[in-house]
Amino acid sequence: MADPTSRRSLPAQCASNRCHRAARSGVLRRRPAEPGARLCGPCTRALAADLAALPALHHDSEQHLVLPARQGGLARVTGHRPDPPPVSDAALEARHDAVVQLASWARLVLDATGDGQPPERTVPALAAFLGRHVGLLAAHPAAGPAADGIARVATALRLVVAPPRAGLVPLGTCVEPGCEAEVTLPERGGEDLVLRGPMCGAGHVLTPRQWLLLNRRQSMSEAKETA
Repeated sequence: MADPTSRRSLPAQCASNRCHRAARSGVLRRRPAEPGARLCGPCTRALAADLAALPALHHDSEQHLVLPARQGGLARVTGHRPDPPPVSDAALEARHDAVVQLASWARLVLDATGDGQPPERTVPALAAFLGRHVGLLAAHPAAGPAADGIARVATALRLVVAPPRAGLVPLGTCVEPGCEAEVTLPERGGEDLVLRGPMCGAGHVLTPRQWLLLNRRQSMSEAKETA
């Protein structure tokens, strides 16, 4: 008969959603938390890496606050003053959330230790403070929400700084004389299509007339294949 205390002696599972999602998707099994902690080793290291990356991500995201003129449209002139340039809501929200999240977890650490001065309410100061207390965060009852919240703000800032490129749809060979590179279009279309247009791998941007020529050539080729 199994020892009834054996189940209680097993290490608790990691509290981070990183492990939850990986287990649900079948990528790996749920990892046990480290001794004396509520996060596994990889999730603790990921938390430390996110905190180390946040200052640079927050700094770089400032360059993406103002949208390009062609993305936001031309500035509308009212009287003698043009309207202010369009601002990225995603960048504003990600930068704001980073400060709010880090300040919240810094307060939790201060409450847990019972001493020390609160860090300056900036991303570099807050991230550095929390980075020095990763072990405390990993062992705290709120370790899972802390790791997940900090991972979310790091991911949001990464998407602002380096947004994923749209998938490309192949259209055929370039119509420029002597060029045999493939022409592609953004898969999502819409604004991506307006900003990029049909372009080949060699960098030729097709004019509307060349695009029609490419379509005609593709139609003729498909007609020959089905004949």
